[in-house]
Amino acid sequence: MSVRTLPLLFLNLGGEMLYILDQRLRAQNIPGDKARKDEWTEVDRKRVLNDIISTMFNRKFMEELFKPQDLYSKKALRTVYDRLAHASIMRLNQASMDKLYDLMTMAFKYQVLLCPRPKDVLLVTFNHLDAIKDFIRDAPAILHQVDETFRLLTDTYGGLSAGEFQLIRQMLLSFFQDLHIRVSIFLKDRVQNSNGRFVLPMSGPVPWGTEVPGLIRMFNNKGEEVKKVNFKHGGNYVTAPKEGSFELYGDRFLKLGTNMYSVNRPVETHMSEASKNLASRTEESLAPNPLAKEELNFLARLMGGMEIKKPLGPEPGFRLNLFTTDEEEEQAALTRPEELSYEVINIQATQDQQRKEELARIMGELEITDQPRQSASKGDDLLAMMDEL
Repeated sequence: MSVRTLPLLFLNLGGEMLYILDQRLRAQNIPGDKARKDEWTEVDRKRVLNDIISTMFNRKFMEELFKPQDLYSKKALRTVYDRLAHASIMRLNQASMDKLYDLMTMAFKYQVLLCPRPKDVLLVTFNHLDAIKDFIRDAPAILHQVDETFRLLTDTYGGLSAGEFQLIRQMLLSFFQDLHIRVSIFLKDRVQNSNGRFVLPMSGPVPWGTEVPGLIRMFNNKGEEVKKVNFKHGGNYVTAPKEGSFELYGDRFLKLGTNMYSVNRPVETHMSEASKNLASRTEESLAPNPLAKEELNFLARLMGGMEIKKPLGPEPGFRLNLFTTDEEEEQAALTRPEELSYEVINIQATQDQQRKEELARIMGELEITDQPRQSASKGDDLLAMMDEL
């Protein structure tokens, strides 16, 4: 088990979330000189991305995230993304957030499966950070936060062995093991079957530093090569032309982790029957979970003792719907298995006054307070923003 998996999981899922939001916000924005008071503009898109990225790469948050720790459950991690998505003027209800999270998890799962070697998951992470830096190139303060995170990644993972990266990859695959949600982009590209499982290619470059399969060498007890045997491997492999760069600015070469939403394509998610059956078999027990306290402590450390509560009155800011209509969103909320829905988790750090004050201070740094919230009437057109998702 590796205690260095959580930062890679969080940063890559966060990068996928930003890809999805940016693509749809770009598709729906209206030029500022033509926009009415209640319409979405390019300025609003940048503000949303800046707010989310600034919160995501908060220095104290990153320091807590990079501390050696076990990987926690999907529900615990999902709670962090709920808070992150609502760090801006956007508001998503549970069904829309579920859909967004499905897209995030399946995209990163596919990337981990296709990594030529375990260490390449770090290149995937760098691809996400490179794209995020493009989103905020006009915000030098936030750009500095991302660069600091890059340095944390280099310091933390630069000296790890191949075996340690293999443990990290295995933990990531274990985290995604039972998720088989169909995504239209993957289905159309025929990299995913109708049951939600991915199809691994039998072609392309082999891992850097390895040879194309097809040759067996035999050696004697003196280490001398005495025989060669060729065999048919059934694939179409080639030697990797070069290794991707692990520097701050460099050619990653590996394309996994880049923005697959840069081409405007409709994206739908569907839960396979296998996943539904699995959910019904793994219903959580009403008995206290021995890991629940530890997970809440983890969330308290990361998010600073916050409480995420559903507003009683009208939601502030933009309501973002990832479905074509409100009716589809409501139906998705009703039909989704209860075991795969994520209830609100209230986190209250009250063990002692010193810890409470420290968590409150961290929470204060995560809040976006320098810009006023916009009225709930602005952005009503966002109800259809994710028509194609």
